[in-house]
Parts: sequence; structure tokens; C-alpha cells
Amino acid sequence: MKAIRLFSALAITMTLATSAATFGQVKIGSNPTTIDPNNNLEVESADPAKKISIHKTTGKLTIADGSQGDKKVLTSDANGVATWQSQSELAIPVTAFSGAITGLATIPTFTTHDQIDQRLPLVPTLGAADWDAGTKRFIVPVAGTYSVQVGLSCISTTGAGVTLWTRIWVVSENGGPIFKGTSPMGLTAGDWQSVVYTGKLNAGDGISLEGYTMQTDGNPPVNPIWTGTCGRAYMTVTKID
Repeated sequence: MKAIRLFSALAITMTLATSAATFGQVKIGSNPTTIDPNNNLEVESADPAKKISIHKTTGKLTIADGSQGDKKVLTSDANGVATWQSQSELAIPVTAFSGAITGLATIPTFTTHDQIDQRLPLVPTLGAADWDAGTKRFIVPVAGTYSVQVGLSCISTTGAGVTLWTRIWVVSENGGPIFKGTSPMGLTAGDWQSVVYTGKLNAGDGISLEGYTMQTDGNPPVNPIWTGTCGRAYMTVTKID
């Protein structure tokens, strides 16, 4: 009987040891007996909402001290004290949108400002959620200071001696910076222009890259078929703060 009891005790001890090794959880803090069942390790402060934990399945590390937030960056001071900070607090520029045309695009002769056919049909490579393909505009997601860079390269569709005009249109300003071409475009030799804009914008504001042709004297073309054919067009929007 003693041998049987000793064997049973050893078996139970080994089972518990194996279970602890497989499902072991470690908790350090004010509530050492309470741990999230999804975590293998938790280290908490006097406030149970402020803690460091490791998820048992994904292995993901969570650092929650009250300063955490969406898209924040973990930083350190001179003493090694870590804090979550936002992009605006750190003044780190972030690309909010980048897009370009993927084929040839036609720009019209000028008639009036901000016509939808003047706007280039960009295809987003970054920030697609904030691109309105119907209006061909980038819609500002959050208020802040933004820098916009655009480029446009076109030739004359018919060979008429028209010039290329490139513009960044900002809806809230009812306008924006413009580059006025002076050299006439041909069927093979065109014009390449770049324009930059920086300003404070509110959420919901719209930005578009626009282009059209003008006569060399600065007047609208007399013939509506004197359009431009663009092989390259891009727009990059950077949130500065």
C-alpha cells in the first residue's frame, strides 16, 4: 500500500508540475491573485488599469500607463521613463496620402476654375481611405498643418501651341497655388511642372491636383479640342503637425 500511495503522490506532483509549465501565469502587482486569463505575464501598478502584459497566444506586449492611444509612439526621457506620445506632440511628419495616375489622362482647355474634368484621376498607393474617387479629391481626415506636393507632365493632344497650367486646389481656400507654363507644348515635347502648398486645414477639407491648357498669351484656348495629354501626375500629402 505504501508503494502504491507513493506512486500516486509522485504522479499527482508531476501532473501539477506539467500543468504549471504549460499554462503558467505570473502576476506582479497590487492584485497578485487576479490575472487576465489571456495573459501569461502581468506587471501592474497600484492602478490595475496601468500595467504591462504579454498575451499567451499572440505573444503581443501591451504597455498601458494611461498615455497610450491609437498610432502613438513609445518614447523615453533622459532618465529612461517611457511615455506614449502622438505624432503631433513629437512633430514627426507623416505621409497621409500618395497617389498617381496609372495611364494617360486628358486635361481640358480652361473655361472656369475647379472643373471636375480638370482634376487628375489619381490612384492611391497610400491613404486610399481618404481618397474620394468620385470627386477626385483627397479629404483631410483630421485638422492640422499639411504640406502638398504635386507634379504633372503633359503634351499637346493635337499639336496646338498651348501651354500647361498646374494647380493645387484647396476647397476651403477656393483656390490654391498655380504654375503657369510659358513654353508651348508639342505632340512629342511637353512640359513638366511641380507645385507645393503648405497650410492649416480642417477635417473634411478637400485637395485636388488640377491641370488645363491655356494659350501662350494667357487666355483660354479658342478651340476646345486643344487639350493636353498627361503621362505622369502625382500628389503627395504630408501631415506636419
